Amino acid sequence: MKKNLYYRLFFQRQNRFKEMLTDLFFSLASWPRLLLEVFIRKNFGERYFSVSTAIILTVLLAIFPYLIESTLIFGFGRNNVSDVFSENISWYLFLVAFVYSCFLRWQEIRRLPSVFDFGRFSLSTGIVHPRFYAISLGGKPVDIRTIETVLEPGFFFLVGLVLWWMDQSVGMVLLVCSVLYSLSYVAAYKKGDDYIMDIIDKRILNEEMVSTFVDELDPSKTRGVHFYGRRPADPETRRMVADLFTEEDDVVEAR
Repeated sequence: MKKNLYYRLFFQRQNRFKEMLTDLFFSLASWPRLLLEVFIRKNFGERYFSVSTAIILTVLLAIFPYLIESTLIFGFGRNNVSDVFSENISWYLFLVAFVYSCFLRWQEIRRLPSVFDFGRFSLSTGIVHPRFYAISLGGKPVDIRTIETVLEPGFFFLVGLVLWWMDQSVGMVLLVCSVLYSLSYVAAYKKGDDYIMDIIDKRILNEEMVSTFVDELDPSKTRGVHFYGRRPADPETRRMVADLFTEEDDVVEAR
């Protein structure tokens, strides 16, 4: 397959900063997503679900209320563990449910086909709960994109809203995590859309290069493709230069 050097120079490099921000957001949103998706998904890939991350999250969640209550900055100055626990029962009940769900997900992974036998995608984000597919919007069944960006995080957002209204601190955790959950999948689908559009745009640019560069047709006749820069005066020279805009991918054959 040929690479279009003109596309790579003028269009592909413009997205480097955006891609860096997207990758950074994915890394920051992985923990909030883990806090929620273990409750509603199963059969994660063994490289997607991290037991070590679950343990770290559990420890942080366990000590967080105590750290808040014992910090003088917040005006409490108490170090009584029993008081902190009694005032944050819903928080620790959520933590128990999280640990139990993580244990179930870990057991599922152990029973799944081996990745090394090509039986399983190791980075799978899990299987969506079938009840979400039973939901209809506008008389039509919802698709996976709507489930991941709206319905799944929306469920936890509503639960968090109720708990927050009941003055339960864990409600705010669910609210924040649900928003990050949604935004992370929005970013993932946007990245996927951009990837497909890149493939399509490269194909269009290759097909229209002669029309826009050699024949100098208007963008209205080249599906919007426009060449930026001066062209050689001679049409045959332009055609020769246009052939240099692409190069073959390096293909390494196994011996």
